[in-house]
Amino acid sequence: MRALLLRVPTTKWLFQILGAWVLASCADSLPVAPLAPLKPSMEAEVVWKEGIGSVEQAILRPVVVQGVLYTANEAGDLRAFEPASGKELWRVKTTESFSAGLGSGEQMLLLGDKKGEVLAYTLKGELLWRSQLSSELMVAPQAAEGVVVTRTADGRITGLSATDGKRRWSVQRPMPALVLRGISQIAMERGAVLVGLPGGKLLALNLADGSVGWEATVSIPKGATELERINDVVGTPLFGFRDVCTASYQGKVACLDVVKGETLWSTDLSVTGALGAEGNKLFATTEKGDVVALNRTSGTVAWKQESLEGRYPSAPQAFGDYVVLGDAQGVVHFLSRADGTELGRIKTDDVAMIQQAQVLDDNLILLTNRDGKLFALAPHGAQSHWLPSWFR
Repeated sequence: MRALLLRVPTTKWLFQILGAWVLASCADSLPVAPLAPLKPSMEAEVVWKEGIGSVEQAILRPVVVQGVLYTANEAGDLRAFEPASGKELWRVKTTESFSAGLGSGEQMLLLGDKKGEVLAYTLKGELLWRSQLSSELMVAPQAAEGVVVTRTADGRITGLSATDGKRRWSVQRPMPALVLRGISQIAMERGAVLVGLPGGKLLALNLADGSVGWEATVSIPKGATELERINDVVGTPLFGFRDVCTASYQGKVACLDVVKGETLWSTDLSVTGALGAEGNKLFATTEKGDVVALNRTSGTVAWKQESLEGRYPSAPQAFGDYVVLGDAQGVVHFLSRADGTELGRIKTDDVAMIQQAQVLDDNLILLTNRDGKLFALAPHGAQSHWLPSWFR
């Protein structure tokens, strides 16, 4: 298993997972299951590709802000691209060692460095301010309504002024001995902050002052060893009108009342990355490599696709008529959003694990692999009537 141990100020050891899931970090050394033959009913093409530099030991994910794609790497390069073409708009080479990001909000790009600082940049790459935190960032900072919210390795959630980075409030929760690094993200909406925590907890805070609205248990750690008891909430909590849905590793998928934090439903399912969502469905990848669609209102299984077991698939992303995800050998799979049938697949030009898929716009999806390569893909075929004519 490719994993690093990180010493933090609390003197506890953090089990640092590079990527969005645990078993995926083993994929370089474990055998990958072969793919079954497929007669595709759709095709996809790589529209553009770009190397952004090493992200192997950091939590650095591209972000789209106001129609521009931004990337960062460990060496301190901050770049902006035109999403449709991959054309570089600008590049700033800083002297920083970025380790967490990219976050956004309030007309800023937000990053963390290896010294435990938050750095705020303009959308043109100019440094606005930097703020020292109590320890290294565990997730990308996020900003809204004049507040930048961070979560650090010592279990502290901090609200900073978006104007100058000065601390406005702070909340701390105890941390277990082993946690997964970088697999949960901060969600902010309607004046609330939702933060997934180790131990299967989800915390709702008031964005303005950090007061606790509620704290819910998504799942309870089980097992005899610390490794077996890893039970972190993963991905970005998904806001709905009345609910918020989330999942935990070695635990459950659950939807809770967004106001009270009471569990509306939960189902046993050990997911390995963020949930995807579209309409009344939630999409999840399990430890075994199954892709599962759940009804958002009840938690019942709508469909299950087992063809990717043993290929360490990434978290699923809803994209038009499809659910898209990559695997440990750089193959991108397109499943039917309606019933989970595999409709097509495309191999990227590098045999490297796909870590993340995200929608760039209605026509393009961005894939990121462990080698720090970006691939913008566009599907075309019978189910892609919503694509413009030049992709058909």
